Amino acid sequence: MRLFSLCASLFLCLLIGACQSTSPGSQQTVEKSFGISASVAKQRASRVSQVSYQLHLDLTQARRFKGEALIQFELTGSEQAISLDLEQALISQLLINGQKLYPNYDGHRLVIPASLLQGGSNQIKVDFSSPYSHEDQGLIEFIDPQDGLRYLYSHFLPSSAQTLAPQFDQPDLRASYQLSVLAPSDWQVASAAKVLSRQPMGESRLWQFMVSKPVSPHNFSLLAGPYQTWQSQAEGVALNLFARQSQAQSIDAEAWLSQTGQALSHYQQRLGSQYPFGHYTQAIVPHLPSEFRASQAQTSFSEETLPRVTPRRAILRALAEQWLGNLVTLKWWDQLWLNQSLAYLVADDAEAQLFGQAHTGSQTSFIRSPEQVQQQIANSLELFSQDRTPSQNKAIAQLNQLKFMLGDASFYQGIGQYLERFALQNADLNDFIQSLEHVTKQPLSQWSQTAFKRAGIIRLEAEFSCRGDRISRFNLIQHNGDAESIQRVKVGLFTLGHHGLHKNLVSEVNYQGERTEVKRLKGVRCPDLVYTNYQNKAYVRVKLDSDSQETALLHLGSLEEAELRRMLWQSLWESVLIGELPLPRFIGSALVNLPTETDPQVLLSVQEQLREAKALLEQMSPNQRRYSRQALNAIAQMSLRLTITNKAEPELQSLWFDNYLHFAVSHQAKRHLAALLEERESLPGITLTPERRWQIVTHLNRYDYPGSERLLLKEKQHDNSPEGEQAALGALVARPSAKEKRQWFERIQAHTKEGDPQLLEKLTLVMHHLYPSEQKALSQASAEQRLTELASLDRRNSQRFMQSYTANLLPRSCNYASLVRLQALLTQPEGFSPTTLRGINQTIAAEQECIRVQEAMQQRPESTAQPDRLN
Repeated sequence: MRLFSLCASLFLCLLIGACQSTSPGSQQTVEKSFGISASVAKQRASRVSQVSYQLHLDLTQARRFKGEALIQFELTGSEQAISLDLEQALISQLLINGQKLYPNYDGHRLVIPASLLQGGSNQIKVDFSSPYSHEDQGLIEFIDPQDGLRYLYSHFLPSSAQTLAPQFDQPDLRASYQLSVLAPSDWQVASAAKVLSRQPMGESRLWQFMVSKPVSPHNFSLLAGPYQTWQSQAEGVALNLFARQSQAQSIDAEAWLSQTGQALSHYQQRLGSQYPFGHYTQAIVPHLPSEFRASQAQTSFSEETLPRVTPRRAILRALAEQWLGNLVTLKWWDQLWLNQSLAYLVADDAEAQLFGQAHTGSQTSFIRSPEQVQQQIANSLELFSQDRTPSQNKAIAQLNQLKFMLGDASFYQGIGQYLERFALQNADLNDFIQSLEHVTKQPLSQWSQTAFKRAGIIRLEAEFSCRGDRISRFNLIQHNGDAESIQRVKVGLFTLGHHGLHKNLVSEVNYQGERTEVKRLKGVRCPDLVYTNYQNKAYVRVKLDSDSQETALLHLGSLEEAELRRMLWQSLWESVLIGELPLPRFIGSALVNLPTETDPQVLLSVQEQLREAKALLEQMSPNQRRYSRQALNAIAQMSLRLTITNKAEPELQSLWFDNYLHFAVSHQAKRHLAALLEERESLPGITLTPERRWQIVTHLNRYDYPGSERLLLKEKQHDNSPEGEQAALGALVARPSAKEKRQWFERIQAHTKEGDPQLLEKLTLVMHHLYPSEQKALSQASAEQRLTELASLDRRNSQRFMQSYTANLLPRSCNYASLVRLQALLTQPEGFSPTTLRGINQTIAAEQECIRVQEAMQQRPESTAQPDRLN
């Protein structure tokens, strides 16, 4: 009998352990079931209110942490069960309104039965333990490879706060958090609320935090570890900066905190609202899926994307999100664009006012028409299943247009009204637009529907004629526009003089419908160039009339305004990609105009377009091979010449040298790079940093320069840092070796999301280098297999893996046969995940683009492609 009882007890323990653990437990990697559906969130929000969390966390052990959570909330209607979100935890005790219960828990949701719930106040207590994350989501544990120290930092967007503790993990259920943390005694700890006390407990220390202001779960935060810290104060707000000890010497903490204080003072005045949280912590952490993550009263910045100098723009944008993403928070994930785009626009304005430099990149790339800004998101997992940059850029540009239409003062008064009305609440686009309408007394709902909920981009063209030297007729033609909404732009008119293009007149114009007559421009001097979106006030793609396009191609470099030069280059490049302007004319214009360019931002923008042109030409191979060889060699020669002549301008010289590295594809140019690498030759003013040395090594191996493999091995012995090891792998994979590529290809095809996270990092790098655009034959060897196995790969792999796979490994050949092969994927009955489907559509769009560019070149005989400019 005693043996039977012992066996029964053992069986019960094993059963409880099996039920409380999840399969496959902490082995899960990137794609855990963090997702919350919109329907579940809406149903819970209708029943749950007045939520508060008391959390105690024990962080003294590696790999896993222990937690105790007390959740209190008000419930409307207790007839149905309700669920808490809790990811991959082990639950040791569960009490619901004081009653112990065996947990109904599947590793993702903790179901609370209706029988133990009550209308009104409820209390749930959960004791649990959870693994730290080693991916992009959750409470992330990082072991510093330089000194072995352990650091923790959180990233809970969109819905992985449930990895920290049981929660109602949706943005519209704000809650107060009262946190206590047991951590090693030499650690620093920070969160959404101020520290209340720190008490020694043996070799550890207990940190008690004040009750936080109501915060959405994804905006809660936790930092813990032996961080180096710096402190300051601005406007009565305590400012803190955290960084790993091994990185501390490279950080200019004084400048960082000074710029933060400047920004804080500016925002309080500009937004008419005091900083809402009393303290502000900034942390520089090893890795994030984006440049930074602005949680309530705390921002983490990714070391990987930080510039070498203080990241002024990121500091400004992150701080702006404290008002426009944390003081007021979205209701659901389809509104995330509004919070972030408003913050970015306000930050870019601040940069212009505080430092005299406006950020312009967010409104420039309208080449591929994005979908509507606001899109339905049925599950929080969908938020990062696509590239949000194009739609966010569109949102910023449309908000900029709105600011231009209403005027700066009224626009910011509307923001102030919005912040005051919805402070510590959740709001959406309608709430924001109504705040602007309340201030301006203008109807804006129809405009916002078109701007944010309609796909595509307006194309705006000037149509005019002159009699003598005066304009006799001037119309604005709107393509793909909305007939009802009124838009506003600045139209710039320019004339050629002895010393280049000069601004003659700028006129603000409202346009509506397909054609708008601009009577005020009749009688004005006939222009040589018209730009219909001067100073970039509207979200439009500018179509240059034929005379303006010809003037720009020949004289663009003579314009005084750098911003206009950049926008004209953008308009010309857009015309190339839609097949209206032959690519050789664009390259010819670059060879004529770029040597006199003095603005680094303009130069960098055009160099990026030239690199896209290079990839297109290599995709077209063997078509246009003769022209491609001439063009790339001409760009390389120009880049080297300007590297030498710009030694008095280090920033310009650096840009030209980096461009030379990219275009050095002739044997002579590659031999020169090898000589620079081996220090047999040098360029005054140019320092070969480790990063540049690896760029040269990779380039020489990619283009199979004789002896490049030896140079790779030599550089690998010289630089055995983690960065060097990654670079060496990229260079090795880039070599045109069929055997090497096949081995890596098979590892990629065999990968599953249950695999080693470090292998995923390696394979992501490999995919980027495996099939460069010029190695078309090697790519085609496995093209059919990649397409055939795509659906199977999609089912077995994570979102992150498939993003990299579809971006780098979907085969392209710049011809109609390749296009048909890609389009056939869309008809497969098994279908694809949203991430993979988007990647397929983007590849199809890129293939169509390449075909258009190629056809535009074929319509023009090669002999007319201005060969004199390529010599």
